[in-house]
Amino acid sequence: MAFGNPLTRFVYEHSPMGLRSFMATVYSRGRGKKKFGPKFDESLAHLQESQWYSAEKLRALQNEKLQRVLAHAADHVPYYRESFRTLGLSARDINGREDLHRLPIINKATVQPRLREFCSTLHAENAETIHSSGTTGRAIDVSVEHDYLKLEKAFLWLQRSWCGVKPGDRTAYFTGHPVVPVKRTRPPFWIFDGSENRNFFSLQHLSAAHLPAYAQELVRFNPLLIVGYPTAIYLMALHLCDAGITAVRPRGIFTASETLLPHQRETMERAFGCPVMDLYGQAEYCGMSMQCELGSYHIQEEYGVMEILAQDGRPAKPGEIGEVICTGLNNLAMPFIRYRTGDTAIPKAGTCSCGRGGALVERITGRMEDVVVTPDGRFLSRLDFVFKEMPLVQEAQMIQESRTLLRIRVVARPGFSKADEERIANNLRERAGDGMQFQFERVDHIPRLANGKFRYVISKVSLDMAGARQTGDVTGVAAEENKTL
Repeated sequence: MAFGNPLTRFVYEHSPMGLRSFMATVYSRGRGKKKFGPKFDESLAHLQESQWYSAEKLRALQNEKLQRVLAHAADHVPYYRESFRTLGLSARDINGREDLHRLPIINKATVQPRLREFCSTLHAENAETIHSSGTTGRAIDVSVEHDYLKLEKAFLWLQRSWCGVKPGDRTAYFTGHPVVPVKRTRPPFWIFDGSENRNFFSLQHLSAAHLPAYAQELVRFNPLLIVGYPTAIYLMALHLCDAGITAVRPRGIFTASETLLPHQRETMERAFGCPVMDLYGQAEYCGMSMQCELGSYHIQEEYGVMEILAQDGRPAKPGEIGEVICTGLNNLAMPFIRYRTGDTAIPKAGTCSCGRGGALVERITGRMEDVVVTPDGRFLSRLDFVFKEMPLVQEAQMIQESRTLLRIRVVARPGFSKADEERIANNLRERAGDGMQFQFERVDHIPRLANGKFRYVISKVSLDMAGARQTGDVTGVAAEENKTL
């Protein structure tokens, strides 16, 4: 695990598995005091009740929290205090989410050079810093209240409770924790945390050669819950299907941190025989959407204000793609107000038959930076349709070298041929046009980022989509996109 000082990490990495497990358990127990306890129980109990509030009651609660965070920011957060003064506004001038447009949108470039100016002077003594790993090298260190971490965990366990699990149930984690040294070449590639009854599986060693060992450990551990990145759990699910292993039957799978693709969900549900429920959030703790057991994405109105804005800055209509702008409502140590997340989403009209409140999102469509630029300047996103109904592609990654050259790295399964490459190229031409060339590269494994996350698109073409506000051009409209999904 990535914890402690260099000496502690050295001892951990050079210890036998039993001692490493003991060290991880001790460390996790210490962290658990910050995540669980009476405040966690109280928060979870409230969320269990408020999830059934009407839309009107939830919106009123959201506006109450919004006014609190705005007043706090205007009084105690240097950046916002100066921003309100410059705009000639007071927090009382923002009566609800409908007035948020009067405040400017900020982004990572706004925050990074002046982190201290975004921290509350009132919470300097009772906050800690969370070091975000970031997916594109633009991480932000976020200051959080100690009690806020308990509320954050309560939101996560609210969703997990929807499939009948609770803290302490056996959980398998496929996340970016470096649980064993990268140079290790033989199992075990996992570590057990006894404090929360969970097994952490290394993503850095998740390869074809090692998947049988992972499967054996999963069968032995028999988790009630699986949590992690979609690409990692998907690879595990593919192996289980190929090997005919049906002994791993959790109650639910919860994915986050990457865009969950339709073919990944289908394979996971087939392999594990349980629902897959996705979660959308950010390291800045400013917006959250949870997928329920019926498949609907519910915006958590108590967590943050999530604006989905069309190209011209107006709220996107149901079925229309817009960029996600979030305002956090709970972490007063470092509030993010109208923060450009870099993500796009599609709002959805109506309510869910599960009975829970909160506005709905049709789906989170992905990172704005995960796009391919055509030779004529168009932006293409959600390119997973390219590999739809291609079972011989285990995973793939696109690297845009220039406006006219797209390199496609493919981890192929047995039987993959030149004909499959041409089919992929034809699928791309339908959207990108004839001016782009495609270069295929077959590889055994696609490297992950240091945090274990997977990038579908790596672009070497200069873009400034956020500045150009071309969200609508990036992804088109949902109805058009659905033709190829």
